[in-house]
Amino acid sequence: MDDATRREIDKVCWDTLREAGISGPPSKTAPILEHLELYRDFYNLQDPGFLDKAKHKILVNGRKAAKKIRLMAVLFQDQGRIVVDSGLPKPKQEWPSLHEVGHRILEWHRYYFYGDTAQTLDPDWQQQLEEEANYAASNLMFCGPIFSGEAKDTKPEWASVEELKKRYGKSYSTTLRRYVQFGPDCPMAMLVSTPLWMDKPTQGLPRQFGGNASSRN
Repeated sequence: MDDATRREIDKVCWDTLREAGISGPPSKTAPILEHLELYRDFYNLQDPGFLDKAKHKILVNGRKAAKKIRLMAVLFQDQGRIVVDSGLPKPKQEWPSLHEVGHRILEWHRYYFYGDTAQTLDPDWQQQLEEEANYAASNLMFCGPIFSGEAKDTKPEWASVEELKKRYGKSYSTTLRRYVQFGPDCPMAMLVSTPLWMDKPTQGLPRQFGGNASSRN
């Protein structure tokens, strides 16, 4: 993603937050959905009958979604409706919801509607759009420049992440990911849980923070 696109997404997200009455943390999903006149519903997206019951085609990678694909959330643009997998733990429902909001508020995404899978989508053109929607979701969750300003003023240690997690009311993994990207300008490494589409290791790994590797692009 180039800098011009990032700046445009920053502006769109900040405008959305302000118009939804959110000027600081914690950022809640409900006021954003209400402001955008988006209805959110929860459905078992692993139910084979879901695709049959959907009134509109769900596009994944530019093609009609196959039943074997694991859906996490769906945006029906013309209905103003987001459907989230009810099987997701409640703390994990916010991210796919705001990811779909990202598709909704980014003007150049509006000609598409998606069924998003747990795994990163593949073709280059769609991968770029998914990256932009993820960036927008993170922006909305962490109040854009507010988190960045606060994170840069902290000492790069786990206690800072814990404090920001409490202040913003988000999960450890999303807070840590945002912190590594927008926090103190020093080398950091992060370790999060195994993605849903990968096999879990047979032995647990210790949680670590800090190191010589940098995850910054």
